[in-house]
Amino acid sequence: MLFRTKPKPRSLFASLLSLIGWCGSFGAIGVSAMGLSTFFAPDFWLADNMSFFLRQFLAAGIAGCLGGALGFVVHHRLQLIYRLIWAIAVIAFLTLAGLTGARTLANTKPLGPLAAGDKPIKIVSINLEHLFLGDKVLQAFLEQEKPDIVVLQEVLWWLQERRWERFGLEVGSAGKNGFPEYLKVGDLGGLAVYSRFPILKSEEQVIRGELPAGANVYYDADRELMSLTLDTGKAPLHLVVIHPDSPRTESRWLNKRSYFDEVDTVLDTLKAENGDNILAIGDWNSAPWSARFQETLERNGLKTAYPDGWPQTTRFFFDFRLHWILGAPVDQFAVSKDMQVVDVSLGPDIGSDHLPLIVELGQTTSAEN
Repeated sequence: MLFRTKPKPRSLFASLLSLIGWCGSFGAIGVSAMGLSTFFAPDFWLADNMSFFLRQFLAAGIAGCLGGALGFVVHHRLQLIYRLIWAIAVIAFLTLAGLTGARTLANTKPLGPLAAGDKPIKIVSINLEHLFLGDKVLQAFLEQEKPDIVVLQEVLWWLQERRWERFGLEVGSAGKNGFPEYLKVGDLGGLAVYSRFPILKSEEQVIRGELPAGANVYYDADRELMSLTLDTGKAPLHLVVIHPDSPRTESRWLNKRSYFDEVDTVLDTLKAENGDNILAIGDWNSAPWSARFQETLERNGLKTAYPDGWPQTTRFFFDFRLHWILGAPVDQFAVSKDMQVVDVSLGPDIGSDHLPLIVELGQTTSAEN
């Protein structure tokens, strides 16, 4: 009589490798699906917000695919199904990587040197997160960079004034401590621009937003949108300062989209009046992979660029040392096609939860008042 041999029990190490393989493959499919949703369902709040985390999804996806590959060193009872699941994971990851790369390159322009003797315009944009403008670290940074234009968001100007008065300092510090001499503050006090160049014209509008349920007393659904014309001595520079609502709830996401609609209207006006030397900059509260962000660039013929050629964290959470893991690229700029991008970089941690965005630009001489 023949007896069937009992299968040899799998070792603990082999079982662990099998578990890593299955979890890695399914995990890669899951994170890739979340990332792909931002490309295939951009008009849904949650799917659009997945664009903030594409770098994290890509990192998790490649780790999952490698974990799945590691699982091939052991035998699986459902070997054919395992191979199929891993293949789906790899295809999903590669699709996400390809779409992310394509959107990163969309509407970007290469950096280029200026002609001999020309000097770039240096712009620094910072979301202060209510950091005091009299802060020594901030002032030391500006004194070192010597920007021609400083664009600030989340200023809380009324509170800044109280702090200056409390410390017996001159309100605004325009022309001192690294701040250029010309100053324009938004009516709501959320935006402020310091400029070395005289301000020829300024227009501002307050975009009313819906107040979400459960909003605390610090939250303001209304947002400013500023448009300034600066006399650079070479050609007027048309500066649009941007800071829409943060889309952390669906109602606030709708506020942000309404704000972007108004941005398009302002840019339409500038293009109709002139069309040259346009710079839109600030905390867009949008990742560069957001379809709505790219739509504004495409619709208005604007171009952008990134530090070292790749979007990097400008808004971090909890601790700057974790910015690659817990952070997103939300501070952006866009320029009309005639403007030359000389350099793009990020400043150091200055005490806000955003890093300074530093942009150096060249401009045409064809624009007229």
